[in-house]
Amino acid sequence: MISKSDLEKSIQEIYKLFLERNVSNAFTLESINSIFEIGNEVFMRNNAEEIEKLYNRPKSEAPDLLDDEPFSFERNIEIYKKLENQFNEITPELIQRIFELNSQLAWKDYKEKYIKYLQDIYKNHGDDEYINYLAAVVFYEKKQYSEALKCINLASSENFSSASYTFIKGLCMKQLGELDIARTYFYQALFLIELMQDTPPRRKKNSKIYPNFPVEIHATVEGIRAELKQLDKTENIYQYELLPLLK
Repeated sequence: MISKSDLEKSIQEIYKLFLERNVSNAFTLESINSIFEIGNEVFMRNNAEEIEKLYNRPKSEAPDLLDDEPFSFERNIEIYKKLENQFNEITPELIQRIFELNSQLAWKDYKEKYIKYLQDIYKNHGDDEYINYLAAVVFYEKKQYSEALKCINLASSENFSSASYTFIKGLCMKQLGELDIARTYFYQALFLIELMQDTPPRRKKNSKIYPNFPVEIHATVEGIRAELKQLDKTENIYQYELLPLLK
């Protein structure tokens, strides 16, 4: 993970090299490509260990975030349109915004491929705890709560002591209007964590179907307590505000 100070140094280095290599510092469509080229050079040089770890990541059949291509004309156009009314010339702030926007767009593109991939494969891996967990997260984010519940039930049948699985069950039940059941699951998840009996989601060894950049939901004490507090608030509104009106 690149620290904030290292990132700021890299941005300054990219800015300096851009001024040295370009006649004009005007913000144009072509300048974005030049910034990406210089940025790739600088980040590779300054973060050799991190780059090596990324290149040595496990081989996977799943979409990979690092397969993204920031040098595409379509990506440059999209970035330029978002920033052209804010900047007239190249500055360190603009360079940072370009890389931030590129990361956001890359993640958006990856997420679409990632979701499709999991939707395509999860039914063929009913006995795979981790795939069903990831599929449950995907369906929960897509507001398909019943399907998310089916997947997380399959995952938890392989791992009864996962606080994250129990927490996701609670989230699904809450969205399905089963507040008492949701509360029970939230307390179960809390007990697993506080009694140190939580078993994190488990992967099979050397499985090439697992994505290197998964989208996960992790149960935390703070997150669970926030959900319980929200349930209390919802029930109080119903009991003291809505119910008297209905009567």
